[in-house]
Amino acid sequence: MLELNEALGGVISGTAAAVKENGFEIVKPGNMTDDLPVTRDGEHSCVDFKGEKGKIRIEFFGNQVLLSFAENSEDGGEENYTKASVNYFNLEEFDQKDLKSLCNELNETINDKFSEKRAVAKKSKMPTPVSKSAAKSGAQAYDGNTLANRLSAMYPELKEPYRENFEKYGSFLPEEFFINYGSKVVIDVIKSRDKTEIKRLFKVLNDIYENGSSETQGLIAVTILGEMKNDSQMCEDVKEFMCDDMREPVLLVNKYLSGKSGEKLRKKLENPPPYKPKKEKKPGMFAQMMAQGSAQNGGMPPM
Repeated sequence: MLELNEALGGVISGTAAAVKENGFEIVKPGNMTDDLPVTRDGEHSCVDFKGEKGKIRIEFFGNQVLLSFAENSEDGGEENYTKASVNYFNLEEFDQKDLKSLCNELNETINDKFSEKRAVAKKSKMPTPVSKSAAKSGAQAYDGNTLANRLSAMYPELKEPYRENFEKYGSFLPEEFFINYGSKVVIDVIKSRDKTEIKRLFKVLNDIYENGSSETQGLIAVTILGEMKNDSQMCEDVKEFMCDDMREPVLLVNKYLSGKSGEKLRKKLENPPPYKPKKEKKPGMFAQMMAQGSAQNGGMPPM
């Protein structure tokens, strides 16, 4: 647990190098009430920076930290700030490690905006995963790229296929990656029956599922964990490690895919259509499967 002033001081010192390297300096408000260069307005606490490239504002409010940018006003009038990121912030939960992670995310956004070196390198950069703070604050939902990125960090054998997927298609294709590489690694961990490793794996899967988009939830429930193929031992081994939101859908998916009505969908999973440029979105395979199962069983997938 942190005190507000402790957190404010930590963010100021933790972002000092990034703002200085990009040509900014901190603004000391005229109404400072303590040693911190912070403007306070009710529950809002703001830290401002200025430079030739514009202005940066870091605003603390409730369980959020907002990072905004503004161009310098030619007439000296009030600046129009544009929100660049929303980061999760909770004094009751945060410790120094969380504070450091928050600073890293703020620095990343500042460098992406203002660093000339970063702008040159960005053209060939891998897609950026959704940050934990953005997902927790509700600003973004975890996507398939974030899941692949997290698992690649845990299992080094996935790093090369992850990179090759992006380079081959020009964008990351989660289904292709997990069907050909990622799912096998996950299933191998489950088959090992090593509770420590399974718990470590599901800590990531649970977080992504609970804070992910419906497409990402389908990716986990169908493409990845559907590969347990309703094996009673594997399903039993992972039950206790799955979060409440995930447990029932995953077990239903496995039962559905193991039946006759799921055979066609499984073949489609094993032989996905060739990649084509994105068109108008249709319901994902997870939604289609659950809908079909519901229609055939009076509102519920087969048990």
